[in-house]
Amino acid sequence: MLNAVYPVLGKQTELPLYLSGIGVCDPEYRVLREGGLVSHQFLITSRGEGELFVGGKRFILKENSIFYLAPAVPHEYRPLNGDWVTNWLVFRGDYADELMKKMGFDEYLVINDKPLDRLPSLFSLLMSAAKDPVSGGERCSVLLYEFVLCARGVMLLSANNSGKCAIADKAISFIDENFTRDITLDELSSVTGVSAQHFCRVFRAATGMRPVEYISNKRISEAKLKLISTDKSISEIAASVGFNDQNYFGVLFRRLTGLTPTQYRRQRM
Repeated sequence: MLNAVYPVLGKQTELPLYLSGIGVCDPEYRVLREGGLVSHQFLITSRGEGELFVGGKRFILKENSIFYLAPAVPHEYRPLNGDWVTNWLVFRGDYADELMKKMGFDEYLVINDKPLDRLPSLFSLLMSAAKDPVSGGERCSVLLYEFVLCARGVMLLSANNSGKCAIADKAISFIDENFTRDITLDELSSVTGVSAQHFCRVFRAATGMRPVEYISNKRISEAKLKLISTDKSISEIAASVGFNDQNYFGVLFRRLTGLTPTQYRRQRM
């Protein structure tokens, strides 16, 4: 069964990024594109296994794997069993090629055995927004940019950190699992097995942020998702992402986004 949305393309083509298609294939079938696509593509395996042939290589696509393909890249993918289910999206835009290259996405990229972070949630939001023919285009553009950023973190930054900086990688994993509560520098130092001073130096070199800045940005990132995907009150969202003081949450949110939580929610309704 194919559950797909192909938005009628009008004003959204004027946006830097716009969604040209999104869907769920249950089951996925064999696809051969000798000339590639005209769009950029992401595909996530949500169940079963498939295989991808691209760049003279063969990749096994397991559950929770994700691959990216740039436009005009010849490729083929097909199921390895009859129960291969995929979530896919394709997008374009006047700045899409330049943006993807600057973010580190080359002709293709395949990642297995990595947590997908917020990608499944963002996919669901994109699928819902794509069904709105009136105002869905702009909302899809915003969500698409968030999806690309999240994919970059999953497919590129995490991969690089695991090879070059296991200390930062361990700390980030710990923070991502525990950001809703207070996290101390001593805890992070203990988790990574190095002194607090050395940890701070390595973490900042790997991420460009101090640990407390990463924690704050992680909390605000999760708050943004909840603001546009739930009906919870501002105070409930603040508490759910680790802020005991709603006023401080509002001040920090505005400092990092330029908007109050209420303004952010209204702009994405």
